[in-house]
Amino acid sequence: MPIVPGLKAQASYRVDTLSLADQWGGEAHALASPIMIIFIEQTCMKATDHLLDPSLMTVGYYFEIKHLQPTPPEWEVTVDAELIRSDGRMMTYKVSVRDAAGVVGEGLHTRCAVERDGFHERLAQRRASAALVEQ
Repeated sequence: MPIVPGLKAQASYRVDTLSLADQWGGEAHALASPIMIIFIEQTCMKATDHLLDPSLMTVGYYFEIKHLQPTPPEWEVTVDAELIRSDGRMMTYKVSVRDAAGVVGEGLHTRCAVERDGFHERLAQRRASAALVEQ
């Protein structure tokens, strides 16, 4: 199956203690924005990554996300992702996040398909270059 606009995924996530902003330095005892973005990334990967060649994986590239409403602890959020653009290695998804009371987040997320081995090689090179700088 080709990776074409219209592919969709949906996933639900529980807002546990580690998902709360006050666990990450914020004051809000509610779903943290970075955790919401993790949920978005996971759902977007669910929509398309299984269709990639096994030598490829996707990485987050761009986020245009609005966090509109707080979600209390122990609630569930559901993320809907739809691929709206596929341009070479870049895949852009329209996303929405909702809880029992309605929409809590929405926006766009772009992922980039990269060679799995090449990515890990570049990561090792960055580690090595940082080690040289520290000496």
